[in-house]
Amino acid sequence: MRINLKLERGTQTVSREDGQAIAKKLLKAMEKEDKVVIDFDNILIASVSFFDEAIGKLAFKYSREVLAKKLSFENIEAYDRALLNDILISRYHQKDLGQDGISDNNKIGMKRRTRHKM
Repeated sequence: MRINLKLERGTQTVSREDGQAIAKKLLKAMEKEDKVVIDFDNILIASVSFFDEAIGKLAFKYSREVLAKKLSFENIEAYDRALLNDILISRYHQKDLGQDGISDNNKIGMKRRTRHKM
């Protein structure tokens, strides 16, 4: 399967919300397909928030080996490639330390929402 970021998101490749939209599509594709290609179509993203949500957090679900096997990138700018590598290294380091990738602020918010549902 191929996901073309320019066709999917246009210029909406900046925020965490933008990244979440791609992450949902990517997770579904990775469950069904042996190989998923993300085509950056030579657009410059340069957004830590977008990359972290769309791809970085996959480190908590998949091993390095599985990600390397199932996911490939095409037409990605060198700056974006370096940024994405840094994000994945950081997320795998967090995983190795036993962290789950959810910030303490988000955990507090989830606890509050859970208490209010009762």
